[in-house]
Amino acid sequence: MEENNILTFYDENDEAIQLEIVDSFELAGKKYAALATPEDIDVDESEVFIMRLETETSGEDVFVSIENEEELDAAFEMFKNRCGEEFDIID
Repeated sequence: MEENNILTFYDENDEAIQLEIVDSFELAGKKYAALATPEDIDVDESEVFIMRLETETSGEDVFVSIENEEELDAAFEMFKNRCGEEFDIID
């Protein structure tokens, strides 16, 4: 994938984590992205993170953690339907 699909996030210990956008979609009028560890990084297992994209007043898109369990479940189901064959998903 293109380099601009790889983003750097910081965990609670301020450690940098690189994640690649592996899918993006709309659901119920909201935008979502699925992110995973890039293929070129050596890890045993990759986790998929589903995040909502929100547009700030400046027009910039930001990634937001999904706190609502129902919303997260619905977004994850959409991701599984779209990309389930590409990932070894464990429910």
